[in-house]
Amino acid sequence: MERIAGFKSSSEGKSNEREGGNNENFDLASGDEHQLHLDGSSSTSRRLHYNRHTPHQIQQLENFFKKNPHPNEKQRSEIGRKLNIEMKKVKFWFQNRRTQLKTQTERHENAILKQENEQLRLENLAMKEAVKKPVCNECGGQATIPDISIQQHKLLIENARLKEELSNVTSVVNQLSITINNNNKNPTDLNHPTSQMVQLRTNNYGYLHEHASTAIEELLKLGLLNAPLWNKNMEGGGETLNFEEYARAFPHCRLGIKPLGFVSESTRASGVLPMTSLALVEALLNAQRWREMFVGMIGSCDTMEVISNGIGGGSRNGALQVMKAEIQFISPLVPVRVVKFIRHAKQQANGIWIVVDVSVNDGMEGNLTRKCPSGCILHDMPNGFSKVTWIEHTEYDEKLAPQQYRQLVRSGLGFGAQRWISALLRHCEALRATTSPTLTGHLSINTKISLKGLAKRMTSIFCDAVCLTGDQQWDLVADAPGRPRIMARKCMSTKNKPFLKRIITSASYSVWIPANHGHLFDLLLTKELRCIWDVICHEIASKNMIHFPLGQDEISPNCISILSSNETASDMTGSLIVYATVDLPAVSMVMNGEDTSSVALLPLGLCIVPGYGECGTSVGECGSMVTLGFHILLRDLATSNLAIDTINTINDLVSRTVLGIKEIGRSS
Repeated sequence: MERIAGFKSSSEGKSNEREGGNNENFDLASGDEHQLHLDGSSSTSRRLHYNRHTPHQIQQLENFFKKNPHPNEKQRSEIGRKLNIEMKKVKFWFQNRRTQLKTQTERHENAILKQENEQLRLENLAMKEAVKKPVCNECGGQATIPDISIQQHKLLIENARLKEELSNVTSVVNQLSITINNNNKNPTDLNHPTSQMVQLRTNNYGYLHEHASTAIEELLKLGLLNAPLWNKNMEGGGETLNFEEYARAFPHCRLGIKPLGFVSESTRASGVLPMTSLALVEALLNAQRWREMFVGMIGSCDTMEVISNGIGGGSRNGALQVMKAEIQFISPLVPVRVVKFIRHAKQQANGIWIVVDVSVNDGMEGNLTRKCPSGCILHDMPNGFSKVTWIEHTEYDEKLAPQQYRQLVRSGLGFGAQRWISALLRHCEALRATTSPTLTGHLSINTKISLKGLAKRMTSIFCDAVCLTGDQQWDLVADAPGRPRIMARKCMSTKNKPFLKRIITSASYSVWIPANHGHLFDLLLTKELRCIWDVICHEIASKNMIHFPLGQDEISPNCISILSSNETASDMTGSLIVYATVDLPAVSMVMNGEDTSSVALLPLGLCIVPGYGECGTSVGECGSMVTLGFHILLRDLATSNLAIDTINTINDLVSRTVLGIKEIGRSS
């Protein structure tokens, strides 16, 4: 047996401190450094010398810059050593490159603002001309405008709006009355007129368009406004919403009264992606591509109805659709968030897009989460990049989450904007690495695509089993408090038919470990310590056959490996290790770049996230929450009714793994 291991973690590291001093005032071209020398023959004579870097050095510096534009002193020293450049010159180059990027961004934004300003000026002139020569709608002649005050004019407009709204409500009530009178087959459905009203409103396209437009306006304001509306988040990175300021800035509740027991969570984060805004909009409007971008976060998703594909000519501007999704956190203790929402895309200006999600069911239909206006604001940048501002605003029933995870979820690390941005950056890095002909030159593009597809499916199977999402149907075997949750199902063949005597079992368990999650993650991947916790595959985990970094250089922290287990990293959002054994024919399929969808996978893995004390009540990070997941194939079994000996064996595997992790955590 051979083995394939996929290791994933968020690609964004902790923010490094910026370099200060007067050096920021020097505006030099990227790729050039300068040295100032005094001529010995004259104390006032000075000569300025420029040393241009080689194309290879510039390319490598650009790769480091995309990964981390603010390296610390240790990182600068390492870069200088690798590229044979003085550390001082490396520091100057990064300063100049940041200044150059900032200048390009400001120039682009100024051009957009000038264009919008010119458009508003022309519209203002046209409106002034129209006001000067009003036309009567009935006769077509020139109309006479009465001399009324601005306040009276506003009242007339508001009165017309209220009349239109009253007409719409009357129409809905009439439809409801007809439904009640005609529906005699199932009278029990008529006991809840509020649910009937919500369903009618959901089917009203006019209501959906208005609801989406209002959500777009709120999301745009949330993206533009800063303090005091948004505060820096010391725990999860990014920013958290000040709900007192939010109530003053947005007095009208968009989704009705918050259900009893629900709490609010709202975070904001931003990042720069190697992808255009339109390409990201297209991906977000495709349910399958959306799920593939966020493997491990979206258990399942579906487009329930497409109301509009956009405004003619293939444009996605104005696209509106109803979607349903399962948003998951990798632990059997944290409930999956099931949300039904409308997704609306709008092009605000040339190179600026907004994609908004907002719930349409007002918290009904038994869902325990609802989305307030959430989504992303996209700005195109030079060289095919785009700046993304992500806002995640939800209301959920906190009582269902265990105490150990409540602080983590409140911080935004569980479901917040920082996690979405980190996953998006990781996806973009992996996509570029897979299609790059230069990175990992010993592997063909087809081989990398095959390897990446196999690892993605392995990760998806692992996460779906832990969170009980996706299309897999499991029978619950055991779920006692303080014990692993054990499930079982019949093993399916490649033709989606069950084998007669093969059962797959899944065991998952979450535990608090008194060690910092980043440090614990590094220790668990140490070759010498692997044998302490990996009770199944530790003997082959130290071998090395293929290493494929999912980044722009060989030292990328995100990678996929065959017969390897020591190439990954961790950041503030947590880390994920997934691995599975495969046979030699499967490895040959990967190396030949073939389709690996038929390869059987039984993934195992760990998910490590920041903890906040054993009871989840500590101030700041305290330890780690670790979730274990196992898939085990049992032969010669026809049903999912497992014998007590089999259950005890599975419990023993989980217990030995937990004890090994605790031993490593205590020694750190």
